[in-house]
Amino acid sequence: MTKLSLMKDVISYITVIILATLHTTAQSQVRDSDSIMVKRLNDYLVSANSAYRFNGSAMILYHGRILLSKGYGFSNIASKSVNTTETRFPILSMTKTFTSTVILKLEEEGKLSVNDNLSKYLPDYPNGSKIKIRHLLTHSSGIYDYTGNVGIEDSLIVNNPIAKEKVISHFKDKPLDFPPGKYYSYSNSGYFLLGLIIEKVTAQPYETVVREMIFRPLDMTQSGFDFINLPREVKAQGYELWTEDKVIPYKHYDSTYAYSAGSIYSTIADLDKWAEAISSRRILKPETWKEAFDKKINNYGYGWQTGIFVGKKYVKHSGGYPGFMSEFIYYPDEDLTVILLNNFGTYDQNIWSVGMGLSCIAFQLPYDNWKLRPKITLDERMLEKRVGTYEMSFKNQKSKIGIKLKDSNLYLDIDGMELSLYAENENTFFLEYFNAQLVFEKDKIIFHSHGQDGELKKK
Repeated sequence: MTKLSLMKDVISYITVIILATLHTTAQSQVRDSDSIMVKRLNDYLVSANSAYRFNGSAMILYHGRILLSKGYGFSNIASKSVNTTETRFPILSMTKTFTSTVILKLEEEGKLSVNDNLSKYLPDYPNGSKIKIRHLLTHSSGIYDYTGNVGIEDSLIVNNPIAKEKVISHFKDKPLDFPPGKYYSYSNSGYFLLGLIIEKVTAQPYETVVREMIFRPLDMTQSGFDFINLPREVKAQGYELWTEDKVIPYKHYDSTYAYSAGSIYSTIADLDKWAEAISSRRILKPETWKEAFDKKINNYGYGWQTGIFVGKKYVKHSGGYPGFMSEFIYYPDEDLTVILLNNFGTYDQNIWSVGMGLSCIAFQLPYDNWKLRPKITLDERMLEKRVGTYEMSFKNQKSKIGIKLKDSNLYLDIDGMELSLYAENENTFFLEYFNAQLVFEKDKIIFHSHGQDGELKKK
């Protein structure tokens, strides 16, 4: 499993714990005025920026109205340029929503079926007769994820144009991790192959098909593929680290490395057009959008992650790579869209939690602004008292977490995946990227997130 897919699993599990703390209390039947809502949204993002948890561009769209569309912080520290609604960012794995849309459009046109075997289009691909297009769409093909085999430090491969055959050679001959369709395992390789299928069916480059099928009809003139060769003044510089004390720029990968799995760049202004097309069910037929959004395996549909937050169904996709993070969240029933493009971060960070906070504000539910929290060092004997297994019951399901002590630090242990806990005082610890605090009391933890509390009891 790659660092990226591992972190996606951690985020998903932490989200479940956070959701368990949030009561689905009925929101106010009288909506605040747009001006009040906009102030709350803006204040929240300003707080996230001040706490070094968000730096980029954001958009919140509600029933076709833009509540907020704005940039925050610097796009480039060296030049002192600021993020705007027209700053170009790589959208990373959000690209998969475009790739899946093209595949489904081709199916509507009768040019392929999601039940077709991979071997129909790539006859020489190993096990192609066992793998269907729908397996590639839902990360259930069992194909090894090539990003786990091509190191980000390998600049000869990552930061320069690379032939598709070279990328495929890094995963083609690996054995399947499991029989296709049996399990879910996030795989960029599957979406890379979808790009090749698109090219085979249309006899055009993948990039051309996306431009003609999506960008041009929606007038997305600020979107494209070759991010690293854009003029510096129109794009964001990515930073691997951005704190009070230190800033480290990071060189972005060449678009040919990610291809149909993550090569698109865009702006908040353009993604507004994409969001409106999804909301109004354009590009695809309404029934096809529904099929895309419906979960197939492990809360993943055709190019979309699915879930429930504060009692409301969402579909989303995130992206993450050193230097950049992206998030697109859409609540179909409420017709609310939250989009975030961020120009700092690495694998152990996320902005999904920022999107959760914005969602709470839009739904007029409790929330917490971000703040810089002090980190103090505690004696190991004090930390040892916190170690143990804690359990939360929620809707007849039980969620367990472990608290571990390692190298004089406490960690939240989730099925062997660890996240650092930082001490604010002797009883209160926090998760740095989730805007969540854990307060240790006798034989229990009070888990605080988004203005509400949940309880985990020590086993």
